Amino acid sequence: MVNRHFNRKASERLRIKQVGGHDTHVIEADNPRSLALLARAYKEVYEAAFPIAGERETLEAWQNSLHDKNKATNIVIVVAGDHLDAPDPTLKAISVAYYYKQTDAGLMAYNAVAPAFQGQGLGRTMVDARKSALHDLAYSYGKPLGGIFIECHDPAKVTSEEDVMDPALRIKMFEKMGAITLPVDYVEPPFEEGGRKSENFKLLAYAHPGTGKYPTKAEIKDYLTGIYAALARFAKCAPEDNADYLKSVGQLDKLDLDAFYKTVLAERKKQTPKPPAQKP
Repeated sequence: MVNRHFNRKASERLRIKQVGGHDTHVIEADNPRSLALLARAYKEVYEAAFPIAGERETLEAWQNSLHDKNKATNIVIVVAGDHLDAPDPTLKAISVAYYYKQTDAGLMAYNAVAPAFQGQGLGRTMVDARKSALHDLAYSYGKPLGGIFIECHDPAKVTSEEDVMDPALRIKMFEKMGAITLPVDYVEPPFEEGGRKSENFKLLAYAHPGTGKYPTKAEIKDYLTGIYAALARFAKCAPEDNADYLKSVGQLDKLDLDAFYKTVLAERKKQTPKPPAQKP
């Protein structure tokens, strides 16, 4: 039955969605054509954008994550280009996000744009495509998607020489795409046995793709709780016993979040250049 389903999928057309003038496709674990597109995009786009092997995840790790029956986390991989369903597609970008089922939150992870197609607005396209994919995935579980977040190096702690891109410029880029830097101290817990926590990150939030609203205090807290709970075995303590988690949540509790959002958005509106006046 499984092989028959897999073979049937191989003959189906890929699900393509137009985002920002580009074809986008969310990789499907049970579709051989989709997996073949992933392998090609990994080779042509991801490896080109991250030529140092030690700085990228392996294709096998992504494939395993797609097939993993992990009840807590889903990986979302989006490929962009032209004629993605053709025998010889033009591949432009590949992006990864994660969906945390228990806390109904999404995390933007990797984004790679092929050098030949940089400067064409693909960064925003991949943000919008991943937000849409996360929303669709949450909906498939009967959930509304509580928040979408992204981590970025703190410019005050990481210099441009220590990163592939100036962290200050990266944050400005994310903010132009709609993200808001949250005013709480964020410490990334260890991600592996014997690993170290990192205090070099800022946590940013995106608006919900359906409602346009930014995450509430409860949704931000859910995300923080989910991350610290998922990595508790590496941090060697539960969230309620983790000083970094308690500090972040304490700052969040004291914050007038609605007023903060209004101030940030009003300031952005002032800085947005007005279109030139039309001649009569």
